[in-house]
Amino acid sequence: MYGTFTAGIALWLIYGLQISAMPVIIANIITLVLASFILFMKIRYK
Repeated sequence: MYGTFTAGIALWLIYGLQISAMPVIIANIITLVLASFILFMKIRYK
């Protein structure tokens, strides 16, 4: 579930970069960092 969520956030970040929308970019960078950390911890420590 978190893998799909993180991939979706990455795609929204790419979309934000394409349309040059700073609020979308900033929100997705923050969310991607946090979601990636959670995903890493879930994979590493099960």
